[in-house]
Amino acid sequence: MAHLADNAEAGDLGDDLESAATAISGLNLDEFADNAEPEGDEDSDDDGEDDNDQADDGEEQDDGDDEPETAIDAPVSLTAEEKAKFAALPKEAQQYVADLEARRAVQVQTATTKAAEAQRTAEASAARADAEAKAKYAQQLKAFGDNLAPTAPDPELAYTNPQAFIAQQAQYQAAKAQHDEFMQQVQSLGGEAETAMSEAEIAQRDRELMAIPEVANEATREEFFSKAIGEGKKLGLDMSQIGHASAGELKALREIATLRDKAEKYDAATARNMQRVRDGKKTKTTKPNAAQPSSAEGRGYRESRDRLRQSGDVKDAAAAIARLGL
Repeated sequence: MAHLADNAEAGDLGDDLESAATAISGLNLDEFADNAEPEGDEDSDDDGEDDNDQADDGEEQDDGDDEPETAIDAPVSLTAEEKAKFAALPKEAQQYVADLEARRAVQVQTATTKAAEAQRTAEASAARADAEAKAKYAQQLKAFGDNLAPTAPDPELAYTNPQAFIAQQAQYQAAKAQHDEFMQQVQSLGGEAETAMSEAEIAQRDRELMAIPEVANEATREEFFSKAIGEGKKLGLDMSQIGHASAGELKALREIATLRDKAEKYDAATARNMQRVRDGKKTKTTKPNAAQPSSAEGRGYRESRDRLRQSGDVKDAAAAIARLGL
């Protein structure tokens, strides 16, 4: 029994061994070999980590080489709260808002400039209209005052009725004093009106002159007036009145001067060209001591040349050369 038991145990053990062998044979031992960490490879792992660190350092270095994005400043027209919201926007949105604000600022500046110019023009027009009204009113008052001038008493009355003459003379002198004072006020009003008109005209002329690019530019302003005044002298204008010339008149004189300069340059260039043509004709001379061909010889050469063009023959070429007398 014991032997059987031993045999049974041996049989079981053999079965177990066979099963174990079968299981082991089914395993992929290469995977275990690949996955196993051999001894002495710790340094290589460390080297691998060092390589990774170096690779990471290289990547960090590459990132460091990238230029940082330029920050977009918030438009100055925004409030503090709006600037905070602007900073939170993406870069594309910030650029869009900044461009809109820049364009709006330009439009506002243009509109403001036009409005200011329109206001100055309106004020100048109003001042001129007021000055013209005052001048017209002064003329009317003067005409009215002239009609109300007191009349002196008749000198004959002094002989016939001295007392009446004395009384009338006293009344006349009192009325004349009042009239003279009134006329002085009218004259003063007229003078103020003329001064205002003159100032308004000068201001208007200055604005019109400044609208001319050559006058607005300080570098060309002096040349503009010099050319305009010089052209006025050439045209024989009254130079005592040149200071009262309008902007349009001065601009016209400057344009005439420009046209005159262009015409003079054109005439000079044409004269030089004609002189070169004349000089060229003079230099075209014949050879010294060369006999001039007669008209018959010239006609013979032309005939030989025409035959040569048609035939292309060497003989015709020789005949043509012979006609030249070479």
